[in-house]
Amino acid sequence: MRKTQKVKVDAIMRLRLAGHSIPEISAKTSVPKTTVQRYVKNVEVPHEYMQFLREKQGGSKQRANGLRENVGRKAEQFIGLLSDRDRALLLIGLYWGEGAKNDFSIINSDVYLLKTFVECLQTLDVGVSRLRAGVRVHVGTNVDDAKTYWSKELSIPKAQFTQIEIVHGRKKGKLLYGMCRVRITKGIKERIYLQKAIQYIGKSV
Repeated sequence: MRKTQKVKVDAIMRLRLAGHSIPEISAKTSVPKTTVQRYVKNVEVPHEYMQFLREKQGGSKQRANGLRENVGRKAEQFIGLLSDRDRALLLIGLYWGEGAKNDFSIINSDVYLLKTFVECLQTLDVGVSRLRAGVRVHVGTNVDDAKTYWSKELSIPKAQFTQIEIVHGRKKGKLLYGMCRVRITKGIKERIYLQKAIQYIGKSV
């Protein structure tokens, strides 16, 4: 290790042991945050300085939370109440990006995406009775728990969950309730409607 580098590393260690945060150390030593983080990851801050460090980290979290809340309010104000046309455009976008092209279905692990899809189907007068659902889970997942979860979240009766797909093999960070597929029965007319709308939008933009 070169002498200048060793001096900086020593300075980083001293500052960390004194309860300074990574951004503070980076600013004081002109060393990138990622490098500082690498040097201090195994440094145990003395007890008398730990509370000092936690308070500063808590302040950063509070600022981040404040930013999220502020941006969230602006997003809500911008979007406002959704009209039927808004819902129809959302439905078109969801089917365009996520829908199967050989039938009227969509599969995803994002519960909000699927809830939005089911809700927006009402613009085409597609009620819950016309929906069929299925779950795709990994080996070891409790299938009934998965069905119960998706049934509750999407307000689709469990009796209408007609397909179960078990995926073999390990998957790091596998989803607790897997993925859910929502299919519309007798949906040829509605599927063609969405496909024509997609073509129209594609030609118009």
